Amino acid sequence: MEKIITRILLALSVSVVVSACTDSKEYETSFCALMDISGTYAGEKANVANIIKAGIVPEMIPGDSLFLVKIDSNSYAEENLVTKLTLDYRPTKANTQKLAIAKTLDKFGRGNAKSRLTDISGALMLCSDYLKATKSGTQVMFVFSDMKEELPSGVVRKFAEDEFDGIDIAAMNVIKLTDDSANPEVYRKRIKKWNQRIVDSGARSWNTLIDATKIQEFIYNVK
Repeated sequence: MEKIITRILLALSVSVVVSACTDSKEYETSFCALMDISGTYAGEKANVANIIKAGIVPEMIPGDSLFLVKIDSNSYAEENLVTKLTLDYRPTKANTQKLAIAKTLDKFGRGNAKSRLTDISGALMLCSDYLKATKSGTQVMFVFSDMKEELPSGVVRKFAEDEFDGIDIAAMNVIKLTDDSANPEVYRKRIKKWNQRIVDSGARSWNTLIDATKIQEFIYNVK
């Protein structure tokens, strides 16, 4: 009889722990930062690394996750995941993890990685996969790019209707190209096209944040 009672109590304890872990997902936030390494934007790597360190990492709390994905010529590939992090619930461990991710970002920012073409869509789809797998209550993407896509021959990218279901997406640090400066309508049409594609594919919101200092305010508003 005692053994039966012990097993019942153990089962109840496990059930409570699993339930607590599941419920906590609702309050967790997962971030995916997409870093363009093509063309002239490749020179922005160090600046983008600093923006992520100063704007996203400090906003992360235990249980939150961060994925860094590079945008190159063919971005829907596992090797495009530069690094990933899920903060431990122990504060001391979480602080150590934040220091480690900062060093990884610095190293990538100093690197010479550069691609000829730009598969933004593939990187967005890869990020969507990673974010959805976390089952976090809040899921956010930051796209650091000039938002001009140039796909290699034969590469096809079509978003599903629910590709970005429940995800808030923001284009950050969008560098203006020569054609954009000559005719602002070129830039505006490009951004409008992305807005249409992303919202039509289920995104909770699409934003263009020119001012990097607004990133923390944006995170606060979507949580």
